[in-house]
Amino acid sequence: MAITTLEKVVSILRLFAGDASSLSIPDIAGALELPTSTVYRYIAALKKTELIEESDIAGTYHLGEMILRLARNVPKKRLQDIAIPFMHELSAQTGEAMCLSTLNHNQGVCIEMIEAQHSLRVSHQLGSIFPLHAGTSGKILMAYLDRREQDKIIASMGLPRFSDTTITDEKKLFRELARIRKQGYALSDGEVIPGTFGIGAPVMSRTGKVIAALSISAPIQRMRENRQQEVIALVVNTARKITAEFQASEV
Repeated sequence: MAITTLEKVVSILRLFAGDASSLSIPDIAGALELPTSTVYRYIAALKKTELIEESDIAGTYHLGEMILRLARNVPKKRLQDIAIPFMHELSAQTGEAMCLSTLNHNQGVCIEMIEAQHSLRVSHQLGSIFPLHAGTSGKILMAYLDRREQDKIIASMGLPRFSDTTITDEKKLFRELARIRKQGYALSDGEVIPGTFGIGAPVMSRTGKVIAALSISAPIQRMRENRQQEVIALVVNTARKITAEFQASEV
C-alpha cells in the first residue's frame, strides 16, 4: 500500500475518533475533500478487514470489531512510564544500578536505566545493546522464548565468550534457561563484565509473554552471598509490580 493511500485510510479512521460515532460516504468525502468514488473504494477495503462496519442507519458506517479488538490490546501507558516509579523505589532500597531491557533483533537493548548511588558502580547506557546468552537481562529475555526462537538466535549470533564465566556451551545454556524459568529470576557472576554481579527478573504481558527484563548490577564485593537473597527478593517483587500495572494497562 502506497504511503499516500495509507495516509488517506488513517485519515478516514481518525474521523470516527471524533464526536461522530457513525458517518456516511458524503460525510467522509466532504471532511477529507475526496471524491465519493474514492471514499467508496476505501470503505469497501476497510469493511473487508472488519475495521469498518455498516451501522443500523442505512448508508452510514462505524468502527468495526477488529479495530476495537486491536485497541483493547494496546497498553494505555508506555512500559517505561509504568516501570520508572518502581525502579526509583528499588534504587532507594538497594542503591545499585538498574536497567529495563527488551528484545531487539536477536539482542537485548536497554530502554530505561537508573544510575547507582555509589562512587564505585556499574553503569548502563540507554540504547546499549547486549547479547542474550550472557548476563541477567539477556538470559531473562531468552529464557522465555520458545525453543525454535532460541535456536535461531544461537545460530545467528553464536555464543561468544566475554569472560571466564560466560556460558559458551549450548547444552549448559539450555539448562541455565530452564533453571531461570523455574525459579523466576536470573543471576550473572561477571558473565559480560568481570567483577560485576547481576540479578534480573521478567516483566510479563497478560498472555504470559516476557516483554522486558528488570535487572540490577553491582560490583561483586557488594553482592556477596549474604546480600544476594535479599536483593533477589526485591528485584523479583519489583518486576511483579511492574507486570501487574502493565497488565492492568492492557485491559
